[in-house]
Amino acid sequence: MTVCMKLFQPGTRVACSLPYAGVGIVFDIHGAQLPESVQSLQRGVGVRGGNARLDVVFLNGTISRNLSEALVRGSVQWRVLDDVASEAEVKHALENAQTEQAKREATARAEAEQFAAEVLRLKTAPEFTHLVQGEDRYSGVLAAKNIRQVLKRAFPAVKFSVRKTSYGSLAIEWTDGPTEKEIEEAAGNFKGGYFCGHEDIYKYERTPWNEVFGAAEYISLRRNHSASLTERVISDLFTDWSATLEGIERPTVEQFERGALYTVNVPGLSDTLQHIIRQTLYRTRG
Repeated sequence: MTVCMKLFQPGTRVACSLPYAGVGIVFDIHGAQLPESVQSLQRGVGVRGGNARLDVVFLNGTISRNLSEALVRGSVQWRVLDDVASEAEVKHALENAQTEQAKREATARAEAEQFAAEVLRLKTAPEFTHLVQGEDRYSGVLAAKNIRQVLKRAFPAVKFSVRKTSYGSLAIEWTDGPTEKEIEEAAGNFKGGYFCGHEDIYKYERTPWNEVFGAAEYISLRRNHSASLTERVISDLFTDWSATLEGIERPTVEQFERGALYTVNVPGLSDTLQHIIRQTLYRTRG
């Protein structure tokens, strides 16, 4: 990657591809510039050299201070543009950044006040007196206690196992009864965030509910199916889909449980009989 060699001055326009940035203007320079010492490494993935530090105001109202000269000159994420902003344009950009910063601070204050108010409401709400409150918010211990209470109230006839498998991870297991979707909805408030595959990191989402009643990073579900429920699903399928399943021998529960139906194709459908029974089981309440 080519390193920009021209000297920066107040008003030099730059562009950065990072999400918070965009087109910006250099408004202050600290130290002597040494463009000849800047080296771009691995096609701009890394840089070294330089001496000066730059302050840049972006047109979206954000400011980055103390940027290394080498970064702006040689990084693949940065470009130095040809034209130079006037003194009036620099002043306007800085005023806009000040206005936007004030807006962000006001929004943050309002959100913090709203968050605190909701935390207080949850702590004193009579409908949640059966839940435990505590300081252990994210290990999963407090969340597990409260999930047991939530499920016991919502599905009193079903026995659930809620256990901690590792720090921040819980596993919920039960037989028949509610579907996985129903349990996911019942326990959903206790999730502390989600894994972002694009960035390969776990992103925490702080909520008033988690602050009061706890959270877990991961909540896995496992719904087991009794032989009686499986038999009922098979019977209903062969009654309701009699025309589609004509010519296919009605299987036993044992055949389904050992996966023997993956080789049984259903005419007119792209799924096997094993898959159809399994998907129907997932949707059927016990």
